[in-house]
Amino acid sequence: VLFEEFEISKTLITPNQLRNQISLFKNKMIDPPAVERKARTILEKTVAKIYKEYQKNLKLNDALDFDDLLTFPLNIFKKKPAILKKYQKRWKYILVDEYQDTNRAQFQFLTNLAKAHENICVVGDDDQSIYGWRGADVSNILNFSEAFGDSKTFKLEQNYRSTQNILDAA
Repeated sequence: VLFEEFEISKTLITPNQLRNQISLFKNKMIDPPAVERKARTILEKTVAKIYKEYQKNLKLNDALDFDDLLTFPLNIFKKKPAILKKYQKRWKYILVDEYQDTNRAQFQFLTNLAKAHENICVVGDDDQSIYGWRGADVSNILNFSEAFGDSKTFKLEQNYRSTQNILDAA
């Protein structure tokens, strides 16, 4: 609908490309005004305009998209610390697998929840970070000890999943 409303040619950008771009912005926690400020080309300005209108339409319809399921609670935590405190009390221990594939919003969400008790355990391998194209930020695992200063790192150097024959064949 927005493509028709703004008379945007699908040769400039397809709905799928636009959806992916908006998702990437949200995963990196970049809001529409920031996208508008940085827009220089016709394509960037078009994406910014649609992103802004898309967010406006979501709000008008009391709706969230998948990426908002992380950013919306973060905004609530910021505006209403009592709600954050409630969830910090509820989850005293946090375990995250495949941490190397978390994005900025996920990092912020986990950091907020773990702040009170600092009982967080993450499992991951920075060499296996494969989702950068969809917003994953390998620096989340590389800089984990900076975010959680008292953390300890345990390296599992032996592969317990595969036998040596399988590894040799690979």
